[in-house]
Order: sequence, then C-alpha cells, then structure tokens
Amino acid sequence: MRATSEQLISFATRAPSGHNTQPWQFSVDQDTIRIYPDLSRRLPVVDPDDHALFISLGCALENLLVAAARQGLSASIDYFPSDEPEECLRVRLSEGTNQSAEALFRAIPDRQSNRGIYDGRAITDADLARLVEANACESVSVRSFRVGHPDIEPIIGFVREGNIAQFNDPAFVAELVSWIRFSRREISEGSDGLTAAALGFPSIPRWLGRWIMTTLVKPKGEAARQEKAIRSSSVLLLFVARENDKRHWVDVGRSFERIALTATSMGIAQAHVNMPCEVEPIRRRLAAHLGLDAGEQPLLLIRLGFANKRPPPSPRRPVDQVVRDA
Repeated sequence: MRATSEQLISFATRAPSGHNTQPWQFSVDQDTIRIYPDLSRRLPVVDPDDHALFISLGCALENLLVAAARQGLSASIDYFPSDEPEECLRVRLSEGTNQSAEALFRAIPDRQSNRGIYDGRAITDADLARLVEANACESVSVRSFRVGHPDIEPIIGFVREGNIAQFNDPAFVAELVSWIRFSRREISEGSDGLTAAALGFPSIPRWLGRWIMTTLVKPKGEAARQEKAIRSSSVLLLFVARENDKRHWVDVGRSFERIALTATSMGIAQAHVNMPCEVEPIRRRLAAHLGLDAGEQPLLLIRLGFANKRPPPSPRRPVDQVVRDA
C-alpha cells in the first residue's frame, strides 16, 4: 500500500498554492495518509490568518481523492481529528468500486494557473453551468460574473483596489519577491515558488528581478494589467465559505480544485485574481456588496477563459521531500 500511497501523494502535490509555496507534508501509515500544514511555508503578509494555506491543503486533498478513486479506492476523510497528536487531514483508503471521472484524473498534471491574456471567447451558458455544478461541497457556494455584464464592474473595482493596496505595501512586495524564482538556476535549486516565465519575465538575475519588482512595477500599473487580463477572460467565479474556519477553508480548496480540473478537461484556462479576498477591509466590503449572511466569507476569486498559450509548468518538490519518515 505504501507504493500506491506515494503515487497518490505525487498527484496531491500537483495542487496549486499561494506563491507556489507547497505548504504541505504527508505521512503514510498502512492504509492511512495524513496531510499536515507546513507552517514553515506560510505567507504572513498576504495570508496572515493562513486561510489560503488551508485552501491549498484542500486542493491537495481533492487531487488525492480523485487519484484514489481512479485506482478503485474508497476514501473516508477526517478533518483535524482530535485523536491525532498534530493537526492534520486524515484519509483512510480501502478497496472500493467508485471510479473518478477519467477526465478529472487526466487533468491533474495539466491543470495550471495561466496568468496571461486570454483570447476573449465566451464560455457558453451550458459549460458555465457544468463548471459551477462541479462544486461538490455544500459548505461552499460559487457565484459567477460574466465579463461584459454590469454586475462584474464592482467586482473589477474591488480587484483594482486590492491590487493597489498590496503593491503599495513594501512588506507585500518583499514577500512576493522572496518567492519569485527569477532564473533557471533558482528553479533547479528550490523546486518551488513562482517562476519568472509564469509572470511574463525572461530568466534574469535576482538582483535585476528585485529591482524591476521594487522600482518599475507600480501599483496602478499592476492594477491596470490585472484589469486587462480580467477583461480578456469570460467569467469570474467567487468561492464563498459558509463559515470562516479551517474546515471551510479546506472545503473551498476542494471546491476550487474540482472546478479547476473540470475547466482543464474542457480546455478552459484559469488564474487567481484574489486580491479583494486577501485585503481584509476590502473583503468585508465585498461581502457587504454581495449581501452575504453573517459568517459567510468570500475567500477565492478566479477568472476563466480561453488561452492561446500555456506557460511552462510550475516546479514541484519531489515526493521524498514532502513525505515524513514513518
């Protein structure tokens, strides 16, 4: 079972995470896989309450479940069980008959965040309904906003505000720069972080990349770039958690990953535009604008559309670096 478990973990590690920090560890014990938060990889500036970190764990969990079902395994999940010495997600595997949709499994290695400009083609109503219906978590609701419709304009405004607030914060820029891998050498040394290619840069020395990010990149210019990217897309999807706690954060990750895999299987690109969810005062205003109930939290915003180019794949740490010794 250990060999099978490590295969499943390899699919789990293809999950997305903020700045590609890959903030997870795993352990294997006979028929049980545990997923632990790796707090040494947290992002204290952009994610001070760690909600995005736990969303990433939910993405990894969903990948693992899709891969397990593809191998004919059933899984029971315990969220942060009290009988564990450390906080974790516990997955017990057994022989089963449930099969994952083949398309979702095949999409795991192909799913990526495509931060480029899309070609403006519209996602059909039927395909949008299919994407939203892929959400399997009752604790998470998904709202859609079509580019070109009036109701998207306030959302774009919140993205603009969030972008400007973040890039006016030297601590945010410093944290972001620390996770950018500006050269191929840096990628090979770390197997994590945001690649220069993913951000539209050539391979350059770190000193030059830091200078560009701290001197040439301006808040209003970055906001305009993101707005252009949104307007080249077809739809924004907003993920709203019923409550603001770790279990619901994990469920947001599961919901997002399921939709992202579905989109990938349909040839639809996606990328985060999560700025209004990351700046707490703006997040509160976004929630008020949407008329959310008390306790509900808008935690993740993505754009979807069709892209003519795919960026190079993001690096991932090998399995032996994320699996604890038994």
